[in-house]
Amino acid sequence: MVIRAAGLLVAAAAAMGAWSALLGGAVLWACVAAAAAAAIVVWGRAVTRLVGLLVLGWPPVAILAGGAPPGALWPGDWPDTVLALSDGLDRLATLGPGRAEGDPWPAAVWLMLTGLVWLAAAGVAVTAPRSPVRQTAALVLVTLPWAIAVTVRQTDQVSWQGAAVVLAVALWFAPLRSAAARATVALGLAVAVVAGTVAHTAGPRVQWFAVDDMIDREPQFTTLDTTQTYGPLYGRRTGATMLEISSSQPALWRMQVLERFGWRGWEVGGGFLREELPQPAARTVDAEVTVRGLRNDMVVAPGRIVSLQAGGRVSPGAGEAWRVTPTPGSGDVYRVRSQVVTADPAVLRNAPPPDDDPRLDDYTRIRDFWGGDWLRRRPGSFGTPSEESDEPDEYYGRWSRYGWYGQVADLADTVTAGARNQYEKVERVQRFLTRDGGFRYDTEVERTSRLPILDFLLRTRTGYCQHFAGAAALLLRLAGVPTRVVVGFATGVDEDGRYVVRDADAHAWIEVYFSGVGWVPFNPTPAAADAVVDPSLDPFAPPASADREGRAALLPGAVLALVLVAALLLTVQRGGPGAARSARERADRLLERLARADGDPVRPGTTLSQLHARLARIGPRVAEVAAEFERDRYGPGGGPPIRRPILRVLRAVAADLGPIRGVLLVGGRSLVGGRPPTPPAGGSRHPRRPRLRSPGGSLQRGRLRWRDRSGEPPLR
Repeated sequence: MVIRAAGLLVAAAAAMGAWSALLGGAVLWACVAAAAAAAIVVWGRAVTRLVGLLVLGWPPVAILAGGAPPGALWPGDWPDTVLALSDGLDRLATLGPGRAEGDPWPAAVWLMLTGLVWLAAAGVAVTAPRSPVRQTAALVLVTLPWAIAVTVRQTDQVSWQGAAVVLAVALWFAPLRSAAARATVALGLAVAVVAGTVAHTAGPRVQWFAVDDMIDREPQFTTLDTTQTYGPLYGRRTGATMLEISSSQPALWRMQVLERFGWRGWEVGGGFLREELPQPAARTVDAEVTVRGLRNDMVVAPGRIVSLQAGGRVSPGAGEAWRVTPTPGSGDVYRVRSQVVTADPAVLRNAPPPDDDPRLDDYTRIRDFWGGDWLRRRPGSFGTPSEESDEPDEYYGRWSRYGWYGQVADLADTVTAGARNQYEKVERVQRFLTRDGGFRYDTEVERTSRLPILDFLLRTRTGYCQHFAGAAALLLRLAGVPTRVVVGFATGVDEDGRYVVRDADAHAWIEVYFSGVGWVPFNPTPAAADAVVDPSLDPFAPPASADREGRAALLPGAVLALVLVAALLLTVQRGGPGAARSARERADRLLERLARADGDPVRPGTTLSQLHARLARIGPRVAEVAAEFERDRYGPGGGPPIRRPILRVLRAVAADLGPIRGVLLVGGRSLVGGRPPTPPAGGSRHPRRPRLRSPGGSLQRGRLRWRDRSGEPPLR
């Protein structure tokens, strides 16, 4: 049974690995349910009834472990909790990318369902350990969470997860004999290693099981469209690897720059911005990009591209984008050299204000749709405006009063009022969008025919990176700060200088031009976004203490999980070296515990016949089981041993007292309220467990072999 339990744990590890890309580290809480299920498989039928208790106790553990507030477990909040779980199930079914901060319910639903499935599998496995049909059904339940993940998403990690499942199957069906079991485990391990290696090196890098076509579901994300739609995201993000980038430093991987604010939002500048602005603080950075799941002809780079080496024809395009023909496929590699601007916040605070360079005018304009003119705010206006000054910027006063964006212009003035320099304006706008303005990150947005950026700023205040980056750039331009939007990928996961970029890292951010420095990137999207941005790239990134607070919020779930595990161990503890080992001896100890429930200890010399009278106070069925045990042990003739003695005792207790009182009694609760047990001689506060002996008894080979003076056989 230990080998079978090991198979369950291996399959559970594969399932947690498959779901971790969607739910993050919260899946590790499923280890508690997996450990409890493995313990049930090891201990077998003796703990069958415990499965029901664990099934009842696991849902609150899952809710707290997922990150929900402890108040969700109060009875008065149960209706809201049920609705939240329902919403979490809906979001989990869409397989959105990652686990958004502040929305713990998808993880809570997954933990709850997965834990219940594993506990049910353990219960099925122990009911008939030698039945192939039931063991196969139990294995199907064990591997079900992993199988569901594989049918909806395939990534590079599926190979080792599949190898783990192969090993789990070998462990699950390994024979009970030690020699044959060792051979089966060794063979299963060898097959798993070979299968995993072959699948990882020679297997397909794209989705090979077209479940989307079978169920008419939105296809998986493979291409990044830099066009800003501000509507629902197209393409399911599942955490699949898009790119692997080797670089000496982290970066936001640029694909295209959007310089013009058009009809519905930000778009490529086209030919109106021809001359590039100087970047004195830029330095050259080389990067090597390996394509995995992405299918784009535009390449990514850590900054403005200087040169590109690729296996095809390369050509620069609008928005500082470079294209490769034909489109790079899985496994293709290209090398890019870029100019990357990195600047300390102190340098940015002391940067000179934008001068009268006419090239900056293009980056402080938005379009007036009434007349087709480009209306701008004069760059470099900082500090509190003078009340005596009535000279408006060019067209700005008229446009603010009558244009479509007048209300947003007033908002920009309010947010940036009093800023002493350009850096403080950026800081105030970013703080407004990420903290103070009441905005919420959510990829489930409505499709609107109105102006989406205005709708986001003035009405819905709900959106994702396109909305936050577009709104920040608009507010900053209206405040006189040269700004543009950039589309590409966030940093991704750092693996020793190699950055693994997922589909969930598709991102949009802004770049602000500082005189004497160059284009500096800022990320105005809240930390709840699924894209992984290296904190060193953004001077306004939230402190790491927020993560510690999130982990501290999981403390109630950890305490409750430890309580459940402790209850499992205490309920089915097997004792020390001198404890009984056989099922019959454990049943005798259980009868002894039940007899002490009337408040009196079991004294030395107590026989099964005497216990019969005391157990009769509990109920006739328990007393009959004790009499049956006495006849089986000391009656004339030899018959087959009693099967499942512990289960017979537990059933008798439940039949006499009911399931609730039976559980309390087996757990050690006295039936006599307020009557303490009789202390032993000497007044010891913690008496040792009395051993059933009588005068004349003797120990032979570690077991009692005697009869008392009355001639009746004692309990042991």
